[in-house]
Amino acid sequence: METIFVFTCLIFIDLASAKIGFVKDLNMDAEFPPQIIKANRRIPDGHLRPLGYQGSPLAPVEDYEGIPDAKELYYDYASKWKPVVFRDSITESPIFNTWEKDDYLKKKYGHLNISVITRKGAKKDYLYRERQTMKLKKFLAEYMYEDWYLAGTVPHDMMHELPLPKCVQCGTIANYLQEAELWMSSGGTSSMLHSHEDHNLHCVLFGRRDFILIENKHKSAFAFKDEYPNSVAGHSPLDMEMINALKYTKIANVPWTWSTLHQGDCIFIPAGYLHQVRSYGRSISVTILITPTPEFDDAGCKKKQFTKIKTLSDAAFMWTFEEGKRVLTNWKLNAESLRYILLAQIRSEDIMPIEQFTIFYTQAMVVSDEEVLPAATVFAMLFDVGKREATRREITELSTEKLNRVAAIFNKPYEKSPRKKRDHLHAHEEL
Repeated sequence: METIFVFTCLIFIDLASAKIGFVKDLNMDAEFPPQIIKANRRIPDGHLRPLGYQGSPLAPVEDYEGIPDAKELYYDYASKWKPVVFRDSITESPIFNTWEKDDYLKKKYGHLNISVITRKGAKKDYLYRERQTMKLKKFLAEYMYEDWYLAGTVPHDMMHELPLPKCVQCGTIANYLQEAELWMSSGGTSSMLHSHEDHNLHCVLFGRRDFILIENKHKSAFAFKDEYPNSVAGHSPLDMEMINALKYTKIANVPWTWSTLHQGDCIFIPAGYLHQVRSYGRSISVTILITPTPEFDDAGCKKKQFTKIKTLSDAAFMWTFEEGKRVLTNWKLNAESLRYILLAQIRSEDIMPIEQFTIFYTQAMVVSDEEVLPAATVFAMLFDVGKREATRREITELSTEKLNRVAAIFNKPYEKSPRKKRDHLHAHEEL
């Protein structure tokens, strides 16, 4: 009797620890762009339907076969703030074999912390999501069942396997790379409608991704929330899978373009462009955020640097992901490397408001377990008390003394961090 009881308990425990539910549909045959279904006169087209059903698109995003070099990317697309899709642009990477199965990722990287977005639910017309840090092995065990997707800065240990497109390997573009982000999901997932301060080069490694692109001037139609006043970055809190077309009537008249990407395709989305992404199948992609700059220098672009496949570990990114946190790659700033970072924050604009500096400073100091100086105090140390903005010229003319004093503030939390020492520093980090 006792043996039967123990056996029964073991069965119960095993069932309790097993994953209960159904694996999500990995079909990639969704229709896109959608066929508009005309509603009756009392209900506008696309009411309580996903974004895109409220009106037909203008056209597909321009296609380019292969991938350009950095100079062509800058002058033909980045400087013109023009989106483009690069077809079959990263097809030679070994990652298409090694990352084909989750078993490889679980075995090699399962111990790493990654950043995951989970769906918390909707209230009225707004969608609420939450960001969590968890081990990759936990994510891989759950993401085929849960409404989760991996979305965050690429962990440093993974960078040597992920491809670096040749259009970001030299010149000003290579010198001003903000960060690389990794995206992974299963089944049909849907992102927020959002925009970035930086140009976005998004490359699909596995699965399928559908993109809706909208010019920034139409953001008010979506109750858009700017990252800070007058920022081109932000997001819409609306549920993109259930648009209330009765309440948000302007959406029906918003022009949009579209593209569908498959393995090896990349899309260039200019800074400020609103975009919404739907993923299908087992989807993995990587995004490289490129700082908009007012000019381009092609230094290094005449060398034969494209003879071998390069990876993200060959690039100089401002941000990386370690110990479960997005942190500055350079943890020993000096006067000139801090000036470089400030110029990267101002991007192609002439003015950096204090709100923008505050966001950057708060993100950079996330490693600190102690109370840090307020961002306004640090801004005043650089640009004098009472100033609410700094110009490009003021940043360029900052004294070495001021910069070194503030660099020490940025460096202090990193001095106590258990981060591994780098074997080398990238060129701009040695400044």
